[in-house]
Amino acid sequence: MRAVVLSNSKVIKQLNKHYVNVFLLIRDLRALQKETKDETVSRFASTVSTTFDAAVARGVDGSVNSFVLSPQLELISHLPYEDLTQNEAINEAYLTFLKDALTKNK
Repeated sequence: MRAVVLSNSKVIKQLNKHYVNVFLLIRDLRALQKETKDETVSRFASTVSTTFDAAVARGVDGSVNSFVLSPQLELISHLPYEDLTQNEAINEAYLTFLKDALTKNK
């Protein structure tokens, strides 16, 4: 993902303009949920973990996922990387995912 859509300048500009970007290893989610004393961090980790677990249960490859959360830490949109790679215009598909998430949050 970092070598594909996250290396595209249009995608990076969109991300930097509208989002707070976080890279998180799934193995660290469990520790964030259990070990943090910060309620916001725990809620963030729980939201991502719940969505991730549901995707894996549906058969989605759990290697790379994109999540868009509201400022209240509610899930707005989720995109497994394998879904993105099924599109020939991968950069444009990712930009559409980000722009759609913005409209859902209004």
